[in-house]
Amino acid sequence: MGFFSVASKNLLRHRIRSLLTILAIATGIFMLYSFLAFNKGYQAGLRREVGNMGAHMLAIAKGCPYEATAMIVHGGTITDYLTREDLLRIREMPGVARAVGMFMNQKALEHGKVTVIYGVDEDVFALKPWWVVRGDRQLRDDSVILPVDMAETLGIRLGDALAIPGIDREFRVVGLLERTGSQDDQFVYMPLLTAQQIFDAEDKLTSIAIQVHDITRTEDVVTQVESLPDVQAVTMTQVLGTVETLMTQAQAMVTTIVVVAIFISAIGVANTILMSVFERTREIGMMKAVGGSAADIFALIWLESLLLSLAGGALGVAGAISGGRLLEGAAQALLPFVPSGSLIVADWRIAAFSIALSILLGIVAGAFPAYRAAVISPMEAIRSE
Repeated sequence: MGFFSVASKNLLRHRIRSLLTILAIATGIFMLYSFLAFNKGYQAGLRREVGNMGAHMLAIAKGCPYEATAMIVHGGTITDYLTREDLLRIREMPGVARAVGMFMNQKALEHGKVTVIYGVDEDVFALKPWWVVRGDRQLRDDSVILPVDMAETLGIRLGDALAIPGIDREFRVVGLLERTGSQDDQFVYMPLLTAQQIFDAEDKLTSIAIQVHDITRTEDVVTQVESLPDVQAVTMTQVLGTVETLMTQAQAMVTTIVVVAIFISAIGVANTILMSVFERTREIGMMKAVGGSAADIFALIWLESLLLSLAGGALGVAGAISGGRLLEGAAQALLPFVPSGSLIVADWRIAAFSIALSILLGIVAGAFPAYRAAVISPMEAIRSE
């Protein structure tokens, strides 16, 4: 009978204890995989979202950069505005290839969900050339473009009317935006002037998206934009840095929890194997008496520890991959900004690292119990109760 077979039978002799130990390890590895995969998916999703804005920088009213950045990336309500004069001045600045005024605010639609109303003009299609609009992309008064998913949720088809509670106007759906896989799939698009009117904000803009001729001269344009009164410029690099800064504290807390969970898992493995060694003292003594060497005993006990850790690691990775959507839902409820799309996906590198760590955990946690078993004296073990 080989070591693997003997080790497996020993673990199965105490099924409940072995199962609980595996679950403890699986919990730690589940958290580790989820954290690493979420972090990787979050970074990629964030860069995708910022890239989908189609601008090199944004001009916004001076204020809290964190609030402004979250609003611009995620959509929301802002109370400090730019003006149409600011837009015209920016368009005249050297180095500016395109400047597009935007207006955002929020309204609850008929299904009760608060949705961002996005006022745009025709230039938005130049910023986002990858947009595919089914129907008419020419926005006129009281016309809107809906993301196709939102239209399906509302049961609205091309040409149907859209009523917005609290607004005594009827809007006609002239276009459906095909899925972009970004935050663009969450907004209702209408003419800039119409959006300004329904929120009593004529000639006001929440932001101005700016494309530059030469990205190596971005700082020159930033200087010009910020020379305007009460206007600040936020480059895409700064947007990324700001959102990542917002995430730093949450990441530190989650990292601490993951480390603690893995440490507790290691203690659980060591405790389970050590208890098994104490309970099998006579058995181990008999094995030595019939020719088993200290190295054989050490290898057998160590293998039991590795099997527990490997099973826990595999279970934890499988659980994290299959339960990723639940964690994403929780993250969206707790974090200030979460990119759209799947963030926790199967990643063989992270899976391999997680399982390798679980094996290392088994090696470390099983070393002391294996040593205790290897140095047991056969005669003393046989005489013991």
